[in-house]
Amino acid sequence: MRWEDGGVLVVQVVGRFDADAAAELAALMGRLDATGQSGLVVDFQDAEHCAADAARQFVEAGLDMAAGGGALAVVADAAEQTVLRAAGADRLPLGVHGDVAAALEAISGWSADTLGDRDADAGSGSALR
Repeated sequence: MRWEDGGVLVVQVVGRFDADAAAELAALMGRLDATGQSGLVVDFQDAEHCAADAARQFVEAGLDMAAGGGALAVVADAAEQTVLRAAGADRLPLGVHGDVAAALEAISGWSADTLGDRDADAGSGSALR
């Protein structure tokens, strides 16, 4: 994980994205939402495999985050885009992008005041980086 200018958190998914990783990411999204943090980019470019059930779980958490006013943009290569779009990622307001720069551009309209503080942390054995 890393913070970009403007308070946007970028989370990189590394390795297999399965139900456990999706639950961990959903919990992180919930913590961000609860603290008022609303700018998040999830980067699937280094995911080795994105399980369909995990993708659906992630999309549902993303829709919940968006409904609460959060800004979520997704980055994925062609293989992961297929799985994520099949799970409904196109319903996410900021959509799926081919690179992090495009995702950050999609979030750029959100003000720093909206983006909140930087208190997020994922577990050390996580597929999220």
